[in-house]
Amino acid sequence: MTTPTLDQNREQMSNHLRFLGYDVNLQDKTIFARHPNKPNMMLKVFTEGALVTAIYGCNDAAKRDRAGYLEFINTANANAGVSRYYCDKDADFFVEAWYSGDYDKTNFSRFLELWDSDFGKLVKIPGIEKYLK
Repeated sequence: MTTPTLDQNREQMSNHLRFLGYDVNLQDKTIFARHPNKPNMMLKVFTEGALVTAIYGCNDAAKRDRAGYLEFINTANANAGVSRYYCDKDADFFVEAWYSGDYDKTNFSRFLELWDSDFGKLVKIPGIEKYLK
């Protein structure tokens, strides 16, 4: 069995996302995926897997109440399965998860289900409407 190339993995992941209803664009080595009902994401594909990221702006409350915002992020991390949450210096909210290994239809499907599940948990955390746009 031969190992898929980076381009093959990227193409298979892109096709999988298209099948799920995402509008997919490739720029350099990054997949940008937009969906009408699910979180938009970007996937940076590496030989060892893919880093999946979603970025959200924050409200002014996140900048004024840094301690509360970080507590919200800590709560989100405590409830997450595959995702990890953090903010940058501008208080933008990042969601990241690592998909390990080459593309595999079953494994990638399970990963995306867990990613979606984390967003389902995230929207129930108190403070989301206060801190995120």
